[in-house]
Amino acid sequence: MRDQGRTLIGGFHSPMEWECLGILLRGKQPVIWVPARSIVGMHLKSELQPAFSTGRLLILSPFEQKHKRVTAALAEARNRFVGAIADRMFVAHAAPGSRTMTLCEELHAHGKKIVTVSDPANSALAQFADWI
Repeated sequence: MRDQGRTLIGGFHSPMEWECLGILLRGKQPVIWVPARSIVGMHLKSELQPAFSTGRLLILSPFEQKHKRVTAALAEARNRFVGAIADRMFVAHAAPGSRTMTLCEELHAHGKKIVTVSDPANSALAQFADWI
């Protein structure tokens, strides 16, 4: 994905996602980071500074200043926000009946393209997602 030159957007919240952000920022494509909290007063980590200063990293948040801490509800709202503005969604895994699966189903119903990893654990996504 990094080498395709497409703008990538995500929350990059979990440790694995944070590692992915670091890999993406070693590329040249634009990246949009949407934390599940307000960005008012947020301090930018040093490893993000180069991409931010050159305009390759945009930080967006749909949340008011009062939302200073990440919560499950904010993460879910953030994921819906990302889904609304993205052309397509990469979902590494969505367990049947999970919130992630519900979001994927809703996005697919609204015409969003979902892509995932070809793995038996993602068989539930196979009904509407493309494999990469």
